[in-house]
Amino acid sequence: MEIENSNSYGRKNPRALKIRKAAYELITEVPFEDITMTAIAERAGVAKGTIFNYFRNKEDIFMAISLTGYQYFCEEIEKQLAEIEIKDKVELKQFLLEQTQTLVQEYQIIILINSLRRFSLEAHADPIQTEEGRTRIFLLINNIVKEAVKNIPDVDLSEIRHAFIIQGAILNGMLNFGNLDQVNNIQFNMAMPDMVVNVVDESINLFSLYLDSILFKK
Repeated sequence: MEIENSNSYGRKNPRALKIRKAAYELITEVPFEDITMTAIAERAGVAKGTIFNYFRNKEDIFMAISLTGYQYFCEEIEKQLAEIEIKDKVELKQFLLEQTQTLVQEYQIIILINSLRRFSLEAHADPIQTEEGRTRIFLLINNIVKEAVKNIPDVDLSEIRHAFIIQGAILNGMLNFGNLDQVNNIQFNMAMPDMVVNVVDESINLFSLYLDSILFKK
């Protein structure tokens, strides 16, 4: 099917944005498998056929949500960097840990949607817009890293860029493997304290160790 708007992953198209917003709301209420294009259309207040002018299928919609959500996270980091000056590795580490806390507290749904990528989203989403979205994210991260380390000459830019991938992987793992002592928020009868995870604290602790390994090499 021919897509009417070739930039439905962007944020300048109000109709596409409305559709993505409706899908985002739905995934906070019901499982991904239970979300239909009809339900998205009803929540967005548009005809079902209208959605197909912008997105191929629901996987396409959620790929767009994942990419634009993380892009927004990166843009917010850029704004913060424009207002501060990082002078050394200690301040760089602290700044990156603060962003980790923001990511896990405010973008959990985006991270969890991204966990659907390999087994569902990539097989059906628009590959061209997916590539364009990831390219925008890479360029954003590249700009962030250049700005963050401009006063720290002995830092490897490649390692700091890669740290953003490690950051996301840690959070994804915590969110997907934590709290295995329950299902659908219902506790199991057997106590399993070792299965419980404090996602914020433990993600920050792990990422802190990783940053130490690349920033403070012996």
